[in-house]
Amino acid sequence: MTRFSRIVLVALTAAFLLAMAAPALSASHGDEATDDTTDTTVTAVPISAGDEPAVVLPPAEVDVLEQPWTARFLIPLLVVTAIALVIGVVIAYDRSIRQRYKVVS
Repeated sequence: MTRFSRIVLVALTAAFLLAMAAPALSASHGDEATDDTTDTTVTAVPISAGDEPAVVLPPAEVDVLEQPWTARFLIPLLVVTAIALVIGVVIAYDRSIRQRYKVVS
């Protein structure tokens, strides 16, 4: 790396760190306790057992979806192809190693 690119890299890193730390530094000065509270009251509405819901929905039916052809055919094809590829690489590697070296007896 040239001297100029190192200077640019250091300057960009410093600018990035300052930009990331600026919100945290500014938020730490604003932690003053305030006594501004509001009192909100909500009246309780009793729910009786005889009330009917506004809308009655029928029970949802669960449809059994059949797998698409991609899941049924392509995924097993890719798995078998990957296994065959791994076995082929192991066999080719073993043959190349045997050709390089000879056993001395």
